[in-house]
Amino acid sequence: MNKIAKKFSEQIKRKAIIFDIGGFRPPEDPLHSWFGKVSFCVQDEEWPLQNGDPMHALAQINICQLPFRTPGLEDIDFIAIFVGPHELPIDAPNGQNWVIRVYKDISKLVSLKQVNTSSYIKSFPMNYRVIDDDYPCWEDVAFSCPEEISDDYYDLFDNSHGFKLGGWPSLIQSEIYWAPWNKHETEPKYVFQIDTTEKGNWMWGDNGIGYFGRGTAKKKKEEWALEWQCY
Repeated sequence: MNKIAKKFSEQIKRKAIIFDIGGFRPPEDPLHSWFGKVSFCVQDEEWPLQNGDPMHALAQINICQLPFRTPGLEDIDFIAIFVGPHELPIDAPNGQNWVIRVYKDISKLVSLKQVNTSSYIKSFPMNYRVIDDDYPCWEDVAFSCPEEISDDYYDLFDNSHGFKLGGWPSLIQSEIYWAPWNKHETEPKYVFQIDTTEKGNWMWGDNGIGYFGRGTAKKKKEEWALEWQCY
């Protein structure tokens, strides 16, 4: 890597955490991160419904088990995500065909009463690994890339796909719709993504990726947004 590329890489790289789905024995700790399973909530919280039908559990993430907290998750201990059950959300707010629940004190969690949702999503425990150098896709960096290395961008800088916290979103079609022009009242900022997974039997459209963003606008920092792209 030449001096220009090395200097630019230092400016744009981000650390990320990738979750690998399955391939090891289920851990004894029920608070472990899982794909296709949600086992916890707070007192008096129930399984989420969409038009009277139970949603499918997509994942639970124990932030406390991770070696560091990626941007947007600094004050969060645990995340639960639900989808469906009959169709994917399209430009829908939290609670309509998808639900994200974030918890800031893991000690207050209790067991969530399980519901049979006839889910096609397969359940697997997840283990993490750290990515020290995750780089943006071209759409997120094009205007600031030095001309001398622009033609070789993808040969020089890798974007890591997968179930990823932090780093840069793995774009398929374009920038996430809420960026860079903040076309959303909560002005979300990307926090994590969940990729299509054959093992977990989950797909966003045609092999797509779902992006989760947290609000940055005044009095909107506890609100979340979801956008997904596919081929």
